[in-house]
Amino acid sequence: MTFGLGYWSYSLGKQNQTNLVGVIIPAAYFIVRALLAVMMQGSTRGLITSLVGSLTFSLIYYGLFVWGKHRANKAKA
Repeated sequence: MTFGLGYWSYSLGKQNQTNLVGVIIPAAYFIVRALLAVMMQGSTRGLITSLVGSLTFSLIYYGLFVWGKHRANKAKA
């Protein structure tokens, strides 16, 4: 699932979609993971670790989108 979302973000960027589209996958991923972490109601340390991990992956997904967008613009030039 992680690699699939990353590839999907990259391919959306490569299709030169708007930045709003590029934010949807990372934001949805972060929200779902945050809700799951809160529902698990572990220790505060576990909650923070989960939130930081999901934020990291969200940033990676957005970075893949931007990289795909950069490659699409580079191919046009």
